[in-house]
Amino acid sequence: MQTLLRDLLFGARMLARKPGFTAVALITLALGIGANTAIFSVVNGVLLRALPFQKPEQLVLVWNKGAEAAGGDHTPLAPADLFDWRAQGRSFESVGAFQYGFFNYAGGDVPERVPGANVTANFFTTLGVRPRLGRDFSPDDERPGAPRVVLLSDHFWRTHFGADPRAVGRMITLSGVSGTVIGVMPGSVDFPDKEVELWAALQLGQPTRRGPYFLSGVARLKSGVTVEQARAETRAMKSSFDKGNFDFNILPVRDYIIGDVRPALVALLIAVTLVLLIAAVNVANLTLVRAAARVKEFSIRAALGASRWRLVRQSLAESLLLAFAGGALGTLLAMWGVDLLVKLAPENIPRLDQIRIDVRVLGWTALVSLMTGVIFGLVPAWQSSRLNLNEALKEGGRSATEGAGGRRWRNLLVVTELALAVMLLVGAGLLVRSLWRLQRVDAGVNAERVLTMQIALRGQRYAQEQQVREFFSRLLEQTQALAGVRTTAVSNSLPPDDTDFSDGFEIEGRPAVPGRIPPIAYVIRVSPDYFSALGIPLRRGRSFSAADSSEAPRVMLVNETFVRNFFPGEDPVGKRINTGSAERPVWNEIVGVVGDVKYNGLAEDVQPAFYQPAAQFPGWGMSLVIKTGTADPLSLTAAVRNEVRKLDPELPVAQVSTLEARLAAATAQPRFRTTLIALFAALALTLACVGIYGVISYSVTRRTHEIGIRMTLGAGTGDVLKMVIREGLVLAATGVATGLVASLALTRLMAGLLFGIRATDPPTYVTTAVLLALTALVACYLPARRAMKVDPMVALRYE
Repeated sequence: MQTLLRDLLFGARMLARKPGFTAVALITLALGIGANTAIFSVVNGVLLRALPFQKPEQLVLVWNKGAEAAGGDHTPLAPADLFDWRAQGRSFESVGAFQYGFFNYAGGDVPERVPGANVTANFFTTLGVRPRLGRDFSPDDERPGAPRVVLLSDHFWRTHFGADPRAVGRMITLSGVSGTVIGVMPGSVDFPDKEVELWAALQLGQPTRRGPYFLSGVARLKSGVTVEQARAETRAMKSSFDKGNFDFNILPVRDYIIGDVRPALVALLIAVTLVLLIAAVNVANLTLVRAAARVKEFSIRAALGASRWRLVRQSLAESLLLAFAGGALGTLLAMWGVDLLVKLAPENIPRLDQIRIDVRVLGWTALVSLMTGVIFGLVPAWQSSRLNLNEALKEGGRSATEGAGGRRWRNLLVVTELALAVMLLVGAGLLVRSLWRLQRVDAGVNAERVLTMQIALRGQRYAQEQQVREFFSRLLEQTQALAGVRTTAVSNSLPPDDTDFSDGFEIEGRPAVPGRIPPIAYVIRVSPDYFSALGIPLRRGRSFSAADSSEAPRVMLVNETFVRNFFPGEDPVGKRINTGSAERPVWNEIVGVVGDVKYNGLAEDVQPAFYQPAAQFPGWGMSLVIKTGTADPLSLTAAVRNEVRKLDPELPVAQVSTLEARLAAATAQPRFRTTLIALFAALALTLACVGIYGVISYSVTRRTHEIGIRMTLGAGTGDVLKMVIREGLVLAATGVATGLVASLALTRLMAGLLFGIRATDPPTYVTTAVLLALTALVACYLPARRAMKVDPMVALRYE
């Protein structure tokens, strides 16, 4: 330990004597380690930190598997599914369900729309979570007609009740129905969504048919039961209504919470690891050059009896000291970077509140610093310990130290650095091109100057359909009269990713086949001016009008995908669709065909959809759509809120946004990860450029005497320029070729993050190769120009 301490102290003195080298190395390492620490803190918080549930590895989410228009693998459960599942499931300790939604809350200064969930009585016992205050739901709370009871989130309790323990037992009104607060949940509970503020007891009566479908299931596996075993068991279950087999999709809760963020975070972690490796290689090259200048020092040590291991250990001590100093500085940068990442991250990234610098992150930083020190210190240490004492101790021995071995190591490090940079640039290029294509997806609407907001009617005041019709009719009338408003409409769905529900149907003349799932489509209910407000084209037939009232014959419009799927080669106008049951049919005549609109995400294929007049099928929760003539549609928000307040002072207006902002939000997550990786790629390109410049510059300096001889023997400045640039371009070509080959394997891991392009996209690979070649050419040209200006007489005396 004394020897190690002496090595560290001596290393600190040597680093202090070379402030330029030390500063450059520290900054390079701090950038690499700091970026690595910041991204790992995100990975740690989102992916690695334990969920706030008891034995979370036993928790699973359950849905039906259905057609894409019904939700695909996340098709909701019916109450009948839940009852059958509870009765037949042998792999589960407990089985519950929830329905995520919103509550209207008018207990504050202004009406609010509060995110919440209706849950079964055993929901929290299944999760293994207890209230911090009060009691949990009981089986009696689940009975139809039982008094309403509510659990508050910690955030809602603090912001609306001032963290008063006496809130338990108070009455609050949610969506027009009074309920009793029975408890407060811990702050760590944010399930089924991080925005949830309230949980109400879900009251389910004994089902009389298989549908409707609106629930998500949550269950706890028995100890020792795997997800695959549970899936196999559910496939053997039988429905108590149609006697068909279930087809459940069972997913671990962690996968549900994390969603599709995992591949993006893994890609970011790989990107910062490549940046760190490039930084380490850069510092290794600097250290190798510095070691060449210290050959005489090491030779004297060896002549005085120092072993080769002793010399290697001394060099490694300096490298580790430099690495840990860079790690400490990088940690400070990471603290700032983590705060910035959390502020800039899209809201739909899960578990953002768990991202912070903790003991695990600091341990990771220490490990990264140690590995970095070994990576960039081992080669220079080993190379500097390979000594020829006779040559090194001669009077002019400095030039003799530039042997072939040293050049080979430096060239290999530069090739490695360039290859790593190519891999990162290719990945960034693929993501940039993918984002570019995603942002140019036609959503099927004209989003310019469109204001949207959501209004949900709840309570006894809107118990009848006619009351709902009257409210929205008066709202459209009053908002249409506002200055700056061109067209107003309402809809239960909005592009690009808001669909209210789907339903099965029957086409006249094509009776349902027993045992086969009926055709399914999105059901979108709109007022007549919805299509003109959003610029959705009418392809065939007519649109809705005021004549399509509640007393008029039922009509519908269908989208082009609906026609392609169910009426290929036919004219659907005039055909009839049954949206009811066989016993109680509800026939709708198709009166027109409209253009496709993205309702299930920009990156997804358009699904079949049919539109129904809101007057004939009123919806309690609707979005108000306003086409404005003003440059800033949001400037009308206050006026619209005032009109809503005139109709109902307790009704909240939620999710106020422009349609352009909604479309931009749909690409927020891919834009965020693409921006980060592009920044890392730019940093990698800069470091690679500095690396090749440093090697060529050092090579020119070492070959000054040789250049002088060449020029004395008749070589021109152009010959010297070609010689130097050729050396650099050979290294660049080798590095680029190696990186392109490695990228073919690495980028396949990114396939799930790409849209509209393949992981082997030729333009991206060619552009990356050209960009790096041009960058290398510039990096080589600068030292080559200096070589051209060498005075032969000075160069011949240079040593």
